[in-house]
Amino acid sequence: MLSATNNFAHENLIMDGALGKVYNGRLFSGSINNIVVHSWRHRLLFSRYLDTNNLTPKYDVYFFGVLLLEILCGRKPVITNDGVEEDLEEIIDPNLRKQLDTETFTRFTSIAYKCLNQQPVQRPTMDQIVKELEEVVDLQWEHVANLMDFLKIPLREIRRATNGFNKACFVGSGGYADVYRAELDFLSIEGLSSKEEKCKDELPKITKTVAIKRISSRVDEQGKQGFLTEIELLTSCKHPHIVSLLGFSREAGEMILVYEYAFKGSLSDYLVSMVVLTWSQRIQICLDIAHGISYLHTDMKGKPRIIHRDIKSDNILLDENLNAKIADFGLSKSHPANQQPSTIYSKNIAGTQLYMDPEYLATGKYKKESDIYSFGVVLFEVLSGRVAYDSIYMNENEMGLAPIAKKRFNELTLKELIDPRIIEDDDDHIFTLNRGPNQDSFHTFSKIAYQCLAETQARRPTIEVVIKKLQKALRVQGETVVLSKYRLSDIVFATQNFAETYCIGLDTTGTVYKAELDHFGKSSVSETEQKNGEPSKKRITVAIKRISRREGGQERQEFFDEIDMRACKHPNLVSLLGFCDEGDEMILVYEHVSGRSLDNYLKNVDNMDDFTWTHRLQLCLQIARGLSQLHTKMISQSTMHNVINSANIMLDKNGEAKIGYFVISKLHPTNQEIGMNVYEGPEYETRGTLENIYSFGVLFFEILCGRVAYDPVYIKENDKGLAHIARQCYDDKTIETIMDPKLKEDIFASNKGPGKYSLDTFLKIAYRCLGEAAQRPTMETVIEELESALNFMTPTQGT
Repeated sequence: MLSATNNFAHENLIMDGALGKVYNGRLFSGSINNIVVHSWRHRLLFSRYLDTNNLTPKYDVYFFGVLLLEILCGRKPVITNDGVEEDLEEIIDPNLRKQLDTETFTRFTSIAYKCLNQQPVQRPTMDQIVKELEEVVDLQWEHVANLMDFLKIPLREIRRATNGFNKACFVGSGGYADVYRAELDFLSIEGLSSKEEKCKDELPKITKTVAIKRISSRVDEQGKQGFLTEIELLTSCKHPHIVSLLGFSREAGEMILVYEYAFKGSLSDYLVSMVVLTWSQRIQICLDIAHGISYLHTDMKGKPRIIHRDIKSDNILLDENLNAKIADFGLSKSHPANQQPSTIYSKNIAGTQLYMDPEYLATGKYKKESDIYSFGVVLFEVLSGRVAYDSIYMNENEMGLAPIAKKRFNELTLKELIDPRIIEDDDDHIFTLNRGPNQDSFHTFSKIAYQCLAETQARRPTIEVVIKKLQKALRVQGETVVLSKYRLSDIVFATQNFAETYCIGLDTTGTVYKAELDHFGKSSVSETEQKNGEPSKKRITVAIKRISRREGGQERQEFFDEIDMRACKHPNLVSLLGFCDEGDEMILVYEHVSGRSLDNYLKNVDNMDDFTWTHRLQLCLQIARGLSQLHTKMISQSTMHNVINSANIMLDKNGEAKIGYFVISKLHPTNQEIGMNVYEGPEYETRGTLENIYSFGVLFFEILCGRVAYDPVYIKENDKGLAHIARQCYDDKTIETIMDPKLKEDIFASNKGPGKYSLDTFLKIAYRCLGEAAQRPTMETVIEELESALNFMTPTQGT
């Protein structure tokens, strides 16, 4: 006993009263959790109090009655010779009271009062109590079933959907249930409370693919208890990362639960499948699970605090979009909302051993921190790409992955556990950029996972801390993008060996061609469909940029820099689809925008007729957002040496602006040198971010004036083009003389008003972009001012 209670240590004390102390401990004879009584004096005291010196079984019946009332109220009621001093209706757990109908409440309290009878001979036997409690349970079940009438699904419909639980519908099994997949009609429980007054037959049904869990009957009734627990808890839970209960059936001895179907299966299945998750995907799945656990551990209106007690990768389901959902609540325990967070003491250890909190295993104490430990095991499963009970781990340690991960972490060899598939090349067609963990992300993730596996509950982080650390790990990892790897032979064939007829433009680093290619992969890592083990493909029109070789050999670094910089998804950037790096050839393949470049519109005055002031402001804002994204992806100051100009702003069929691949249109080869020079600031040699701000300022005034910056009208006046003229006109307050005449009526409906305020805001930020390098605004400031200018127009013009 001294060993079991740690020498009657304070942390094992669970009751301290005038009659003695009660400790929690584990005696290993029979491996059950025992209550060790520090003093038997209270038995003699109570025997005198109850007017008998005979310690008969009826004595235990009395204390069982006290226990029944404690369960009902969530605390000890005041009991004297005259019975219970307090009104049970006032002290009953309010969350529990909502679940009980009047008859169930009356019959349960009647059993308790009979047990508390002052005359032992008038107390019921335990056999009588068990029988009456079973009747109360059945009565309560009928009550719950009535409330859950909308969730009832006739067994005949389930049998029909599964073709009599045919093996063809079978998808898996668990501890005490088989799971089937089927198409089933059922009532949606969304907004159930608002529909309770309606007749069930009046409500429409929906058809979905569902998971049907057929629970087996067991002698220990664990299946039945799990069935009831899942219904009770899941009907109170509404969260995107908790599996949804759609209905149930309890007919002809069957206990069946119907859930939303997880098309990707369990996390454990996915980890061992042929499909390889990127590091960012893995962190996001962990974040989903953490948010689900946080929801369970938090009490709120209509939902108690819930401790899951069996968090593991087998019980994490993934939908078609890889959103994670916590499932299997058969072992879960709940705390009423009015109770302070407390400890569950259990003499029946439940759960999956390799995921179990060691403190729970040793003491039987289960707290929400026990779920944190289990989640820590899942985190290392995700890192390693193997389940905790993989034979590799079991051969090394009988407790599986957890002790091995802790040992490697302490030895600074944890990287040996990283799933090697994360950092391997995909295949001949696909290349995933930023696929594996970088150092910062790996360090943040592994440290919080290790902390979750602390030996004691008190040393583990809260789920809120875990969420913050996982969010940081995802943030520092950056975006993961999938690119196609194109074969040079395919590109040569598509362009007829880079024939002049396919050329659509050029820039300082290469020539751009338009052609059709087979595109493998997807725009994001979750979208690929596999066919016979091969990624899907489709034929699309693309822009092929062939990098030119130059003196100094800088082109190869610029090639990789542009891949890093442009391999991101943004609505205002032309997407990089893939690349080719064979022999001496370095080729980038972009999406082809079906519309025209902005300079095509600016060079034909009539083309700008449909561009209202609001539309032009929107174009500027879209370009600014795209450029801001590029600035965040800069590899070095030299990366952004290509200045922004109207030739590389593409307008799609919806009039949306996208920053292109820095191309000078082949259609207007004259004055190309001049065309580039007018976008360059005085400090062009520095070629930094501020250079782009200057170029953007030139673009501002092009859009305002409706002409390219190197239009002969401007070059004739000043060989530096529009920028110098615009600055002079702004200083002289004569900017209206160079504005597009079509805008004047649009803006100056009156001398004052939103149009004038919008123009003034626009001009101030455009003018600042053309100022001295140190005085130019950041792109964040530019975006804010453009949004303000656009907001002035919203009361009078649509956007």
